[in-house]
Amino acid sequence: MLDHHNHYAQKFRMARDKLQSAALPNLKIKLTSQRQTDGRLYNLPTTTEVVALIVGDEHSADKRYIIIEKQSGLLKRIHELYLAYLPLQYPLLYPKGEDGYRVDIPHKDHANIYTAKRKKVTLREYFYYRLQSRTNEAQTILHSKRLFQQWIVDGYCMIESQKLNYVRQHQQQLRVDKYINLSASNDHPETLGRDKGKRIILPNSFVGSQRYMEQLYFDGMTICGHLGFPDLFLTITCNPTWPEIQRKVTQSNLTPHNCPDIITRVFKIKLNQLMNDLKHGNIFGNIIGCK
Repeated sequence: MLDHHNHYAQKFRMARDKLQSAALPNLKIKLTSQRQTDGRLYNLPTTTEVVALIVGDEHSADKRYIIIEKQSGLLKRIHELYLAYLPLQYPLLYPKGEDGYRVDIPHKDHANIYTAKRKKVTLREYFYYRLQSRTNEAQTILHSKRLFQQWIVDGYCMIESQKLNYVRQHQQQLRVDKYINLSASNDHPETLGRDKGKRIILPNSFVGSQRYMEQLYFDGMTICGHLGFPDLFLTITCNPTWPEIQRKVTQSNLTPHNCPDIITRVFKIKLNQLMNDLKHGNIFGNIIGCK
């Protein structure tokens, strides 16, 4: 009780010294009758979410690792593509210490295995496989709630890092030399020497890049230029209380925000059905243009 009292006494002295300081600016309070912004903007979140903060640019994509201590006392860095990275990062999700992802996992034998361009399992395919619910396998990962969300976010960051690393190492194959304006800016006399460096160009095939978004915009404007501007603008959003989502999550005794994979799949199914109804169901008439 004494420590609690001393804590508040220290806070009071700090506030008193701040008010007595001459550097304190004059403050004014204004009461407005009408709110100009949404009052719910700074409300506390209603669901628990896990996010990832990536500091730096794409050059830091290959610096994701964990550090372990050996029995000898030495430290060792484990890269994210090492087969023990995920078991060491999430020991509760891999209780038996089974291997995580490695770059040499072969595809399952099928009729077209010899004609396929890619013979090995990609990082995205690995996480897709682990996200599936199977009756003959333990569902430890899918029932881990917030740890499951962290595992998904970490997997997404690993996939994006692998994509960025591929773009950085295959600049010649992606034909980035056609961006003449960047080369001209490097040769400009007003460009400072410290600003020069190796340019990493993200092509429009990289989902989420600036050129990808611009390409979608240009395609839409081209359709509007030939066929005219649209009359309707449809927006579809996901509702976690959909019966399909509730029926699935109640079987596992979970809540919708603990099953982002289920929410995403149900939303994708409904989005595909909506697009099929618009294109082939003739809800608004015959389609004269489509992207």
